[in-house]
Amino acid sequence: MIKKCIALGLLSLTLSSQSSLAASVENQSQTSSITIKSNIKSEDSLKSEFVEVIPGAFKRVGTGNSKIPRKLSAEEIELLKAQSQKRAKQRLLELQKSDMKVEYQIFDLLYNDRDEKALKQITRYNTLETNKQGYGYGSRDKPLRIVSPYMRKNGHGEIKLTNPVNIPSYRTRADKNKASDKEFKAFLEKNKGKSYDLYTARTKEEIKESIEAFFKPIELIEYPINNPKDYKLVATIPGFPKQIPSFAKNIHLHSNPPFLQGGSYVQLAFGGTPDQLKPYIDEARTDSKVVISKSDLSNVYVKNYVDSNMEYADTLKTLMPTSIVIVENTTVPMGKYVQNQVENPIEKSVDEMYALQNQVLAEFNKIKIDGEDSEAKYKRYVETRKRVEAERDRLKPKPTDTVGLGKKKYPIYTELENRKLQKQYLHRLSFNEDSVEIPAGYVIYLFDFGGNWNHPYALGAAVSPEKNYIIYFCQRG
Repeated sequence: MIKKCIALGLLSLTLSSQSSLAASVENQSQTSSITIKSNIKSEDSLKSEFVEVIPGAFKRVGTGNSKIPRKLSAEEIELLKAQSQKRAKQRLLELQKSDMKVEYQIFDLLYNDRDEKALKQITRYNTLETNKQGYGYGSRDKPLRIVSPYMRKNGHGEIKLTNPVNIPSYRTRADKNKASDKEFKAFLEKNKGKSYDLYTARTKEEIKESIEAFFKPIELIEYPINNPKDYKLVATIPGFPKQIPSFAKNIHLHSNPPFLQGGSYVQLAFGGTPDQLKPYIDEARTDSKVVISKSDLSNVYVKNYVDSNMEYADTLKTLMPTSIVIVENTTVPMGKYVQNQVENPIEKSVDEMYALQNQVLAEFNKIKIDGEDSEAKYKRYVETRKRVEAERDRLKPKPTDTVGLGKKKYPIYTELENRKLQKQYLHRLSFNEDSVEIPAGYVIYLFDFGGNWNHPYALGAAVSPEKNYIIYFCQRG
């Protein structure tokens, strides 16, 4: 979902033209907050520049006389490594402070976030000595906390600017499974009679609709919705603004849907003055179950249900997105998309699938078996289809050139040509993206969370220390 352009680890990052937003290319009247800060007066005298892409988040770029980022010398690389190690030591000292940041707060008065019994179960993180006490791990003195999705949210305040957050939560896994079964049965009842019948031929229009529905998520992943003008195309997310405010600047929108085993990620970030953002921050607090500094996320563990075993519990940091998507001002290349459209038009695929289904059904219907149960019938259909497909593949002409198949080249277009093609095929613009880590000083307002490290779920907002920038996020793994 997030595309990181990393070269030489911490060192050489490609400077993208990020002083303009994706939307500003479309002549939107937005003011960018991106600034350049010099570091030439530092004690190491290393000449470098920092691009601030969101408040508090910088990208380092080594520069020479050319506009193109220069290659750093071996001495500068070693110097930057030393600086990184110094910051890591400072971070460790920060972690060893006696308690959580002042931002930390939960709103469920009946919830015990210092549950010693649950803390003692976290054997993966506790040493034998600290496990007896139920606090800390290794040599760290900072106490740990426990939070759960079923905690009550704050709920004090009026919601006007953002979508309501009315997400059901379940105290036990059995309650969740019961609700899921009920929801699934309701879905089946609603879609009764609408399912695709394998044994009945579909029209070409129906086949075309199914192909388009299958490839749409792929298109949205390769060409994500990230133009602020297209915010109305993004699915309604609880807690997100109903619309982008007119004062918003430095906007970074991203939306990609789930596909197969992949997760989804939706983000809306924008800046303004503290007074302009105050109503949005107040509503975020109203919807929150937990308020916490990003630097404290690793000290809070998640207990999904009252009957969960905490032995291998995940921290909030594991479930949270750690980076923000940065939208650039150049569009995603259309060369591959256009060439695939030319070489494999959808009409060709529809004709092939239409002919295949008719041939399979013709072979399948040659045999009639009285009293054949559904499982045996389905198995016979699959075997028939495999046989027909194998025969069709055998008769297809073999490709003559197999050497260059893995090195296929696609046409390259100018930015203006690329935009025209996106509007022609996608009916919208989709921009290139980068990412930058959300600074540790940001305050996280968590509306909902859960899952595990493999399938994380987090819904909320991150606010800059100066309260002049807010990042709404919804991550589902």
